[in-house]
Amino acid sequence: MSDSLWIFGYGSLVWRPAFPHRARRHAWIEGFARRFWQGSTDHRGVPERPGRVVTLLPDAAMAGHEPDFAPAPCWGTAYEVPIDDPDGVLAGLDHRERGGYDRVELDVFLHEGDGRLPRRPVRGLVYIAHPENENYLGPAPLDAIAAQVAGAVGPSGENPQYVFELARSLRRMGADDAHVFALEAALAARLAARGRSGSR
Repeated sequence: MSDSLWIFGYGSLVWRPAFPHRARRHAWIEGFARRFWQGSTDHRGVPERPGRVVTLLPDAAMAGHEPDFAPAPCWGTAYEVPIDDPDGVLAGLDHRERGGYDRVELDVFLHEGDGRLPRRPVRGLVYIAHPENENYLGPAPLDAIAAQVAGAVGPSGENPQYVFELARSLRRMGADDAHVFALEAALAARLAARGRSGSR
């Protein structure tokens, strides 16, 4: 029996876990796509002006939203937490992810760090905001998502910071995510144009 619990983060947990952990590893899950389709009214936005953060959608559901969708691993960070006292960590995460996220258990593949594929996945906990939750916003054109993110700010900071930190962290681990990187580019262009307009 394992003496560890693994927690997989694919959003802000990638760079800011804010809980004690024994180890952290680059990792990925299969069968899900990361999208900025979840509203944030308690971290990167407020109820009257929600921000957008990521959730996971099953690959099987993506074809209906994106006809050219191609399945790919969803990269993130896995954290090893000793199971002798996980309640404090999980209580903190449940509170942090209270804005529509449910805790589920999935296979998590830990990167070996030397180019080798993992021998087998570990079971890990992942927080997913399903479309039925009240803060779910769903798909939108990329420019519309960028416009919403550009103007949102909440108790955890400005929404653009969330996008840029996630994109930066994924690049550091050598991961590819077309949706995140496309939003990063659209958001950077929008903010740059707004800065040029404001300086006139």
